[in-house]
Order: sequence, then C-alpha cells, then structure tokens
Amino acid sequence: MRSLLITAALVAGLVGTPAAEATAHGLPPVLTPKATNLFPEGVAWDPTRQALLVGSQGQPATISAVGRDGVARTVVTDPSQPGFVGMKVDARHNRLLAAIGNPFEPGTTFLAVYDLRTGAREQLVDLSGEGHAVNDVALDPAGNAYVTDTAAGAVYKVDLAGHVTTLVSDPRLTPAPGANGIVWHPGGYLVVGNYTTGKLYRLSRGRLTELNAPSLVGADGMVLRPDGTLVVVTNRLSALPGSVVAVHELALREDRVVPLRTTPWPDASPTTAAVTPYGTYVVDGHLDAWIAGGTATDFVLRRL
Repeated sequence: MRSLLITAALVAGLVGTPAAEATAHGLPPVLTPKATNLFPEGVAWDPTRQALLVGSQGQPATISAVGRDGVARTVVTDPSQPGFVGMKVDARHNRLLAAIGNPFEPGTTFLAVYDLRTGAREQLVDLSGEGHAVNDVALDPAGNAYVTDTAAGAVYKVDLAGHVTTLVSDPRLTPAPGANGIVWHPGGYLVVGNYTTGKLYRLSRGRLTELNAPSLVGADGMVLRPDGTLVVVTNRLSALPGSVVAVHELALREDRVVPLRTTPWPDASPTTAAVTPYGTYVVDGHLDAWIAGGTATDFVLRRL
C-alpha cells in the first residue's frame, strides 16, 4: 500500500518527499538546502507538493521546491526575468503567483502567474513603468492578487483575468522602501506594513487606516496564521535606526495590534515566512551577501 501511495505521489508531480511521507513525518525544524547563489527572498507553502517554494534573486530566475529531504528542486525557470520576490500558491486555481523585480533597485516590474503543476508561465502582468518595485503578494479566496509597491507606496489588485487596479497610492506607504508585507484577512480587508516607518495599516475598500501597533521598523514579509496570529519578519537589510532581526507574533484586535511574542532570529537576514501544517517557516536567503555582491552556497528555512 505504501509503495502505491509513493507511486501516485510521483505521478502527480510532487517534488521532494512524497506527500504521504511528509504528512506522516512533517518537516524538520531547520532546512538548509544546498544552492549556489540562489538568494531566495520569498517563500510560500505548496500543499500539492507538501513543500516550501522559494524564488531566486540569482540568475537564472527560478522557483524551487524544498520538501522534507531538504533538497531544492526547480519548479519554474524563467531566465528572461530578473528575479522573484513575494510569492503565493493558489492551489484552488492551480496557480503559482510571483512578484518579479529587484526589491532594492526600482525598475519595470511584473506579477507572473505559472501553472502550479508544470511551471509553465500563463500570465505576465505589467504593474508599472520605470521607478517601481513590487514586493509582496496576498490572495483572497476568489483568487484576486494584491501586490505591494515599495517604491511607489502603492497596492495593486490583479484579478484572475490579469486586469490591474490601483487600490491605494498613499504617502503613508513611503518613503522607499515603503509598502512591503501584505496579508489578506478573512474579515475582508488587507493588512499592509511599511518597511521604513514600521507602521501597520488596514486597507479596506481603498481606505488606508493606521493600526494602533508597536513600531516594527524593518518590517519585511508577513503571514496570517489560521488562528488569527499575524507574524511579521523584521530585518536590518537597509540598516534603518531601530530595526532588529526578529520575528514578531501579534494579535489583531479591530483597529489595534497586541504584541504576543518577539523572537530574536538566529539568521542574519530573514525576509518573510510561510504557514505550513507543520509550523511557520522563515526564509533567510542570505540577501545581505547578495546586496554586498558576495556569494552563497545554501539558504535557510527555519521553523518559528
């Protein structure tokens, strides 16, 4: 019976440890896949593979899956693009969505949509002209994507057909790097963080409202757990005064945010996190080395 399950998983195109194995044994608390100059910034959970997906800032631009065995296996190769930042899996529509661009060098940016099973590109949605830098992605239950622009201080909505709407463009989401992490809340609104000011905002029907929250200078990616806990990753990649390398767990209470726990992070440059059935995993793609023009031989996925 076990061999039949493994065969079925492989036929379905699962990457890494088969889904039945991963379900039975979970994921290790720390994964350090070997990868030369991959420099992943974003991470997403793929329930179809029972694996974590990571993008690359190195060339060629790739998205890789990391399962229980800790091996990074390529799912998407798109050498015409400069690299991937925030990502989300839309398993319901068999899609993988990834923001394309350099988070530290504004330019023309896109939202790419790939077939989740085959990795083939289905859409390339232009979100800007020169001087923009898209960063993170959130999804609502209908499959609409919401993308932050750290340079323009904006949030864009991209529907399933690829139509783009600017939900908000607000000076409170600047200066660059400004609007960064974003999550969809089941209450029907978005939560957006400003990397430079450390402020959190509620975005509902085009209205941006500042939340009564502790300052989180250097707030990069964020995720919302099923229990309602907001997890925010902060780093010092821009060396902002007051920023710390840590992961913060917060409770959302209407218009305010209650701190629950702050965990100093052992890795130097964490950027974001993904919620999995086995815990919340934070990615450190050694972007500090990438910014400095250095090299890397691996990256880290560490459970909170």
